[in-house]
Amino acid sequence: MTIRVVLATLLTASVLAALVSLTGCTATQNTPRFERPEVLPSFTETAARFNARVERLDRVWASTVVTIRTPKESGGTRIDQAEGYLQIEQPDKTSLSIMKLGETYFYLGSDDVGYWWLDLSDRERKVALYGLHAEATPAIVAELGLPVHPQELLDLFGLTRLPDRASGGTGSSAVAPGSSEWDEERGMIRVTLPAKWGTRALWLDPVTMAPQRAELRDARGRPRAVCDMARYTSVPVRGDGRVPPKIASQYRVEFPESQARATIELYGTMNKPISPRAFDFENLVESYGVDEVILLRPEEAAKGR
Repeated sequence: MTIRVVLATLLTASVLAALVSLTGCTATQNTPRFERPEVLPSFTETAARFNARVERLDRVWASTVVTIRTPKESGGTRIDQAEGYLQIEQPDKTSLSIMKLGETYFYLGSDDVGYWWLDLSDRERKVALYGLHAEATPAIVAELGLPVHPQELLDLFGLTRLPDRASGGTGSSAVAPGSSEWDEERGMIRVTLPAKWGTRALWLDPVTMAPQRAELRDARGRPRAVCDMARYTSVPVRGDGRVPPKIASQYRVEFPESQARATIELYGTMNKPISPRAFDFENLVESYGVDEVILLRPEEAAKGR
């Protein structure tokens, strides 16, 4: 499992940091369809109900099983599976460890300033890649085989807040960023919003506003990354006696251009305090005994690292 392949899979959205992302197989034919509401909620109403869910998912801790499928040059598909832990603190702290037989082989994460990828698979030479969100460009992430900005992972998983108001738009048929409408084909509310590089779309259950599908699109409207969500489960909130919020426990992600796919499954998901060390790059480098830190900079990408 090379760094490039894993990053292309894991770094689809921001951290999760994803932000280098994990990909899974899309199966849109299995996504549910819902009845159109008699009165379709406005964008503002949709955003308010969606955000009420997200606010109680401000912290997410879960054990994970990740299955990655990538095409082989000789034909066929390579399948890799690993376990790990996912930790999120909204709005921008994420970490995902990838483990086998109890040993951490890869660790990706981000905070409000930057994102990182630790390759611990070679015990003789452990390497960390580190980049700043402000310096992330398509050229830099292309070096890692990624079609998304590091801060888009939580968008892809449908875990970020929606803006409170819809934006204005022009044209009678185009859906303006920051708008919502009924998608007759999929039987869901579709919300379209700006993204770091292009736009993003969310398909929502009209009753619960739980996201069922997300797409990150380029400036031409072509999907850069797609995620289908399924198997919603309750997330106990530490210290909160109310009915717990729900989160998808299965994410099927695909990068259409590279044809990399992955399935991420969450187990034992909770909203509980998370140790700050999970999002502390310097601490991670020291505690894992990293031998070399490689900075991901615009000038390095221009040279064709």
